[in-house]
Amino acid sequence: MKKVFIILAALMMVLPVIAQVNMINPALFSNDTETISLLNPNRLNMSHSMGFMAGTSSVGYGYYLSRYTNHLSYAFSQKLKMELDLNVINYGSTASSFKLNDDNNTRIVPDFRLSYQPSDKMHFQIEFHQGNYFPNYYNNWYDRW
Repeated sequence: MKKVFIILAALMMVLPVIAQVNMINPALFSNDTETISLLNPNRLNMSHSMGFMAGTSSVGYGYYLSRYTNHLSYAFSQKLKMELDLNVINYGSTASSFKLNDDNNTRIVPDFRLSYQPSDKMHFQIEFHQGNYFPNYYNNWYDRW
């Protein structure tokens, strides 16, 4: 018992001395925010948005749609910017008894944009948008042809 008490007392005296020693940080963990890097976290912006829609008809059938979007924006330079939106969408329908039907679905819908503006009067933009959120979407425009 005396040995345990002596070891604990010695540790209690040594720990405050060890806690005051400044450890040398390796360069891997430096806090230098002005580093020149392609993936500089200071150039990254992130925001989030959420939405919910619901509707019903006079005969009691309805739908619901909820959306969560993570907006990412990265500026490679003042002239070149990339934006990425990751949309998580959940949708389905309801019956007149207020029960959810078995058509509850979740999709991830990405949107991408790359913008390059070499001068004030010239702008190039490449975009990718993935379809409509509703799986049974029907465009009447095709019937005209």
